[in-house]
Amino acid sequence: MKLKEVILSDVSTEAKVAAIAILLDKELPKLTEYVNEVEKLQGPQGIQGPQGDKGADGKDGVDGKDGKDGLNGKDGVDGQDGDNGVSVIDAKLDFDDSLVLTLSDGKELNVGEVRGEKGERGPPGITQTNIYGGSENLDGGFYNSNYGGVPVVDGGSP
Repeated sequence: MKLKEVILSDVSTEAKVAAIAILLDKELPKLTEYVNEVEKLQGPQGIQGPQGDKGADGKDGVDGKDGKDGLNGKDGVDGQDGDNGVSVIDAKLDFDDSLVLTLSDGKELNVGEVRGEKGERGPPGITQTNIYGGSENLDGGFYNSNYGGVPVVDGGSP
């Protein structure tokens, strides 16, 4: 049965519509497959055509009006000057090893004892003889020599 036969037949409109739906149902998968095959076909890229002429410039738009400048606000009242800062102008150890600080406002602050009692004497350090015949301190410096360009401060040579 073909579409033309369905349309020209003497059946009711409802029967024609039903028959056309059946025909479309059968033909639609074939049509979809055909469209998919056509979409896969692609020819080579064509050459680029010549560039078109430049179009005319458009009209300039109308400038907007400048807004009116606002007025400056009033200056505020100056605040009060702050107090002068206080700094340490002198520091000394008192007779009882307390640190006394003299401040720039004339006050003296005793901040307490900063030197404790003398500790026990530690064991003597180890001295070794190096290949040059001199004595070497544990930190690598030599007695009676410069260590790193700075004179070594030792209690003396052994």
